Amino acid sequence: MVKIGQERSELFKFLVSGIFAGSVFFTSDKFVNQTNTPKFYFTLAALLVVGTVYALMANRIKLISVFPGKTMLWGINIVCVTQACYGLFQFAGWLSSNSSKFLITGSFDNPAGFAAVLSLGFPIGIYLALKTNKIERYLSGTGSMVIALAVFLSNSRTGVLAILMSSFIFILFHASIISRLQQLRYYKLLSVSALAFLLPGSFVLYHQKKDSANGRLLIWEISYEMIKDSPICGHGYGAFQAKYMDYQAKYFKNNPASKYELLADNVKHPFNEFIKVAAEFGMIGLALIFLTALFVVWITMKLKNDNRSFVLSGLTSFLVFTCFSYPLQYISVWLLLAVYFSVLLPSEEIKVRNALIRITARSAVIIVFPLFLFLIFRQIEAEMKWKTIAMSSLRGNTKEMLSEYENLYATFLKRNPFFLYNYGAELNVAGMYDKSIEVLTECQETFNDYDLQMLLADNHYKNGAIEKTIQTYKYASNMIPCRFLPLYRLFEIYKNTGQRDAAMEYAKRIINKKVKIPSSIVSFIQSEAGEFIYKDEQ
Repeated sequence: MVKIGQERSELFKFLVSGIFAGSVFFTSDKFVNQTNTPKFYFTLAALLVVGTVYALMANRIKLISVFPGKTMLWGINIVCVTQACYGLFQFAGWLSSNSSKFLITGSFDNPAGFAAVLSLGFPIGIYLALKTNKIERYLSGTGSMVIALAVFLSNSRTGVLAILMSSFIFILFHASIISRLQQLRYYKLLSVSALAFLLPGSFVLYHQKKDSANGRLLIWEISYEMIKDSPICGHGYGAFQAKYMDYQAKYFKNNPASKYELLADNVKHPFNEFIKVAAEFGMIGLALIFLTALFVVWITMKLKNDNRSFVLSGLTSFLVFTCFSYPLQYISVWLLLAVYFSVLLPSEEIKVRNALIRITARSAVIIVFPLFLFLIFRQIEAEMKWKTIAMSSLRGNTKEMLSEYENLYATFLKRNPFFLYNYGAELNVAGMYDKSIEVLTECQETFNDYDLQMLLADNHYKNGAIEKTIQTYKYASNMIPCRFLPLYRLFEIYKNTGQRDAAMEYAKRIINKKVKIPSSIVSFIQSEAGEFIYKDEQ
């Protein structure tokens, strides 16, 4: 029986490694979001299947042992090193990136997910290098260097900082490493030098992409205004992507000469998980997060030396990313967190002696998990159908696809804001402006940005509601003041309605406006405005 239990435990750890591999690499062009959505559904479905099978087979409940074990750790490490190689191949031009904006994305949509997974997996490589024999130590050490190189070349400043900080924490709390370092002749000098490096290192990382860093400062400043309006309980789950752009529009309306004007863009996340929690759940939610974090640290400090340094290192890497990015948007990050947290669980086997409780618990899992699995497959089917009709619509079959959009809207995707936006856009193309306004207004309750406002303005204009059109274009312009198109539309409306003074005002604003990214469209808009000014002066 012990041998069978051990085999099941090893099989479970092998399956978890396989699920993690899917959460990192699985992509599919059958979905609108080809990278993140397939990973999420695969991971969730796989976990439900494994949970159901485990409930059917297990006679007792056993928590994951006090440490995940070499099988799982090596599996995760291999996945991370392979992902790092994927990114390096993209950097070399041997594989294509998933984004035209970034050279390295791995199997993710941008470098944020790529660097987050590799940085959280980095401490696992360090641990294996310290706990294995000579050959395995060489392999894991080499893998860790490959991961560090890939993160560095991805140009992720947060990833670089996470690896540096997690390595420092690992060394700081690992007694054997400290004792070895203390034997060095210049140990104190090296320690002081390492600490002294942090400040100039942070300065260099800031100036590497200064505009990006300042853009995040802008987002945090505006998020603070959002938090101030509901500091105790917050604005509610999902409120950030629904309300933030309204606050950004208000900010630039009140600060028309802001130095941040060229840095503004559509924002869905504050690049800080704590700020997001504060905005959506207020100080109550933030206090719960901090209390939980303190409890986790307290439990971690009770661990044996090797496990303590391992867990603290991994959680440090995660903490760095929570402060400057959005790691919780990626399902593979959740799995890595589960690996670190599993070390905190007791290793004792939990035997439920009451037969009724045991049978009820197993029956609940066996019934509920397959039900959720069925619902997930229906959702997957709907999202794949959405991709099919969206592609058909792009090929010019918009009107023919509207009935399919309506079916999805009435069933599975009514609460998906990105589907609602796509549906509203297709209704606009089909000339159904009232229905488009209705759907986009519904979308606005959970998701709002510059593009949605521009689409609403176009609907109002084609409905002949000129005042609403003007109001909406002005609102869109305040959301992202560096954009030229809202000003150009306002200029056209005032010109076509004979309001020459207003048209002249916007023409001058267009001519005097700083250009963030030169393009043929911007050149055309400025040419039109300049020609209008020239003719008026003649």
